[in-house]
Amino acid sequence: MAGSFLDRLQGLLGKAGLSDQQGLLLTACGSVHTVGMRFPIDVIFLDADLRILACHPEVSAWRMKSCRGARTTLEVAAGGVARHGVVPGQRLTWRTAQSRS
Repeated sequence: MAGSFLDRLQGLLGKAGLSDQQGLLLTACGSVHTVGMRFPIDVIFLDADLRILACHPEVSAWRMKSCRGARTTLEVAAGGVARHGVVPGQRLTWRTAQSRS
């Protein structure tokens, strides 16, 4: 999760990639850039109620995406939107990760 300005600015820069189980949640964020990134990502924009406003699959390096009304942005591994059937209008819910014993 990236909640501060500096965390959002850094984002995924410098990372080698994301696994299918990873993502970055950017709070107070309605636009993103992929300047300097080394891998494509899927970008999901959410409103204040975590309802999906827009999905941008396979965003490559040196691009910008924004969405009017977005309050939170979720960046996931490229292909995640299609793999999980994510579409505008759906609402995300969070659940606690289960510990592995």
